[in-house]
Amino acid sequence: MQSNETAREWLRANGYEETARSIDEIMAEWKAQGKGTRRDWWQILAGDRHGNPRKVAGRTFPVIRAARKRQALPKSDNAQSNAPREAAPKIRSQARWMTHRKGTKRNPKESG
Repeated sequence: MQSNETAREWLRANGYEETARSIDEIMAEWKAQGKGTRRDWWQILAGDRHGNPRKVAGRTFPVIRAARKRQALPKSDNAQSNAPREAAPKIRSQARWMTHRKGTKRNPKESG
């Protein structure tokens, strides 16, 4: 497992070929439509906070135990796993998000 491994690469390497193929199809549809849509597929594969599957482009994605663990979400009975010690790559910090401050909002009317 490499730290720069994409979700689709990880899915193929761990026996989730059909899920990886669905992601490829959705991305190809978006590209054909001229959309620049991006998704964090790890969030999609982790399901919602209650462990329910998420839908993207009309397709329902399975909840994967390793993705939930990677996203620091609680265990879910809906989560599936192909191997007992299956582990997703660790989250990498990205330079583009380092300057983004979560939770701070500016009100231009208050300045000055």
